[in-house]
Amino acid sequence: MDRQDWDADDENNIEDETQDFTFYGRDSVIFLIDSTKPMFKKDANGTSPFRISLECCKTTMMNKIISSEKDLIGVIFFGTDKKDNKLNVPHITVLQDVLQPSAEKIKQLENLLKVSDDDFESQFGHSDDFNISDALWLCQTLFSTSQVKTGSKRILLFTNNDNPHSGSPNKQHQARIKAKDLGQTEIDLELLHIGSSFNSEIFYKEIIQFVKGDDTDDWRIPNPANRFEELMARVCRKDHKKRSMGNLHFELGDGVKLGITVYNLVRPTYFSARVILDKNTNEEVKSTIKKFDAETGDGVLTTEISKYLECAHRKITVAPDEIISLRKMQSPGLKLLGFKPASKIKDHHVSPSSFIYPEERLIQGSCKLFGALLERCVTRNVVPICCFTARSNACPAIVALVPQQEVMDDSNMQVVPPGFHLVYLPYAEDIRKLDIESSVKADPEQTQKAKEVIRKLRFRYSPYMFENPSLQTQWSNIEALALNHKHPREVIDTTVPDHENMKEKLGNLSQEFLDMVYPPGYVPGDKPKKAPRGKRSLDVTNEKTRKVVKTENIDVDMRELAEHGKVEKLKVDELKKYLTEQGYQVKSMKKTQLVAKVYQHLGVSEPN
Repeated sequence: MDRQDWDADDENNIEDETQDFTFYGRDSVIFLIDSTKPMFKKDANGTSPFRISLECCKTTMMNKIISSEKDLIGVIFFGTDKKDNKLNVPHITVLQDVLQPSAEKIKQLENLLKVSDDDFESQFGHSDDFNISDALWLCQTLFSTSQVKTGSKRILLFTNNDNPHSGSPNKQHQARIKAKDLGQTEIDLELLHIGSSFNSEIFYKEIIQFVKGDDTDDWRIPNPANRFEELMARVCRKDHKKRSMGNLHFELGDGVKLGITVYNLVRPTYFSARVILDKNTNEEVKSTIKKFDAETGDGVLTTEISKYLECAHRKITVAPDEIISLRKMQSPGLKLLGFKPASKIKDHHVSPSSFIYPEERLIQGSCKLFGALLERCVTRNVVPICCFTARSNACPAIVALVPQQEVMDDSNMQVVPPGFHLVYLPYAEDIRKLDIESSVKADPEQTQKAKEVIRKLRFRYSPYMFENPSLQTQWSNIEALALNHKHPREVIDTTVPDHENMKEKLGNLSQEFLDMVYPPGYVPGDKPKKAPRGKRSLDVTNEKTRKVVKTENIDVDMRELAEHGKVEKLKVDELKKYLTEQGYQVKSMKKTQLVAKVYQHLGVSEPN
């Protein structure tokens, strides 16, 4: 069966078959929480590290349901007196297996947060005779026995004990060996330590270094957290998906290459798509597409469908591999063309930029070479210009690699990652001139006053400061239904300006700006009042009197505007009406001529 329509769906299918990116499966996370007695010691606010850790688990699970409900999450307690796991490992309780998040799992965590410390001790107990290596081994086993293909596997370890095996060198040695096994099986271990007196140098820094490997410097441990908000922010950074667009080669020239990974740092959040459910079982309905011959009505396989182009009244059939070869212009990758000073790169917005980071697993030594290139670009203030081909069937683009240095916060936590922003540069036909009509420009005093207003209202912007109120309201209502809450959580619209704060910062500056820019008596946002219908006067004398009064009022206002140099603020119709009443012929005049004529009539010199 021949088909002529080259629809978008078929093109996307071909791209998926030929692209060089790999789907790495779902994310899998295990929350490994210390359940010894020190974790239940309350601070001045009446909260304990254990409850803070459990609250982080609950919040992360709720976020997972919204962002990626197919990911896997598990919760494990170590340091309990009782054991509850399939491998019969002592002093370890598997509270939740590594499965998809659900409302039941969230309710279980909520109920556990309501349990008192004494009830928890009677249900699970506490014990210091645990072994960190056993807990890590159990997590590794759960990852390996999972029936779902997982891409990234992470263990988030919550504890406030910086030296759990102080009197057992054998257990410390076993923990180091197991940590090295985790690194070899590509399981990441992140330490989320609590308490100001926590010293990671004693035990955990070496454990994390064994997991990360000796060839990387990513095992830097931040300062311990003391508050729930701070710990939750770290959990979000560790738990957030870091799926890449793909792994590519960066060719520097003369056969020198390094491996890089391309990321999208920012992406929009949409409303979740509707899911069709069976009305009897309430299970998701899976839809399938079947194609039939329009003439015979017989079913057609995908392999039996071909595309064609009509040329000279002939149908030329094109095979799928021929379509791929037609689109393939260059092998995927990044090729260095040269360097330009950073001042020469203009802020063009052709396409959303990406971010590149070295990939050591692709080519050994990529991290060191990438770091050296980044350091020299920052030192010399230059930007590499490259040719970038994202996929084998994608068109090449000219890009600029804007360097970015690493930024750490006060807690020794990474805020800005080191790397290059891949900014797409426009071709010649992408740049066009815009015909903008000339308009009246503000005078220097007005410009200076506007700068003062902006300076007073300036703040440090971050996209995390603002949330979509519609999305938050929707998910708040869904959470209340799923978790049987009486009322949905309150949603604060962060997009609404804080008028009280703005008024306090500006003071009289806002009124000064309005008086300087707008004519007297003007109220921004108000509409001009119209005379009510049917009130037209039939008395000629009254009509003439009304017209004279109106003309005199306009004359007074116009003279005041002229003395302040604000005649240009009036509209063309207002200028024509005023000059017509003064006896001038203004039918073919432009606005600049009308303004000059008003100044001439009033005997006021026109401002430069």
